[in-house]
Amino acid sequence: MISFGRALGDARTGNIAGAQKEIANLQSLKDKLSATKNTYWADQVEVQRLGASGVLAHAQGDAAKAVELVRVAADLEATMDKSPATPSPVLPARELLGDLLLELNQPAAALTEYKEMLRTDPNRFRSILGEARAAKQSGDAAAAHDAYQKLVALSKPTGPERPELAEAKAYLTN
Repeated sequence: MISFGRALGDARTGNIAGAQKEIANLQSLKDKLSATKNTYWADQVEVQRLGASGVLAHAQGDAAKAVELVRVAADLEATMDKSPATPSPVLPARELLGDLLLELNQPAAALTEYKEMLRTDPNRFRSILGEARAAKQSGDAAAAHDAYQKLVALSKPTGPERPELAEAKAYLTN
């Protein structure tokens, strides 16, 4: 998780060498797990490596390669059962794919990915937010409204309001 998070952060902040180092570390971890026949965890790390590699490709200006890598990660992750002893992924590959497609100004494709994510993980905050944003950018006001409304309904803020909820409320009042 640490190498995955660092790789994403480094790629998104332009630290290409740092991202490459962390992706190489993920590859090394995957190789070690594969050598011990720990296929489940090797595949989990591979999903992270592919996702981080896609984000790095995007940072380097190769949108096609970015989408290809993150889609492979999402498709691999979809084939795996989740261990009951571990929580949900911090950033599922399908959600990462939706985020990437939204950044690449492909909101209709992003909407498809967020809907697929919500099919398997209903009520996931970031996926509902992505669905709302993608629907809004696609011009589907009704779907955007429904998703923003669901986001607000699911959220019970106890501290300062999250910017995402302010965004949802602003959309709903317009």
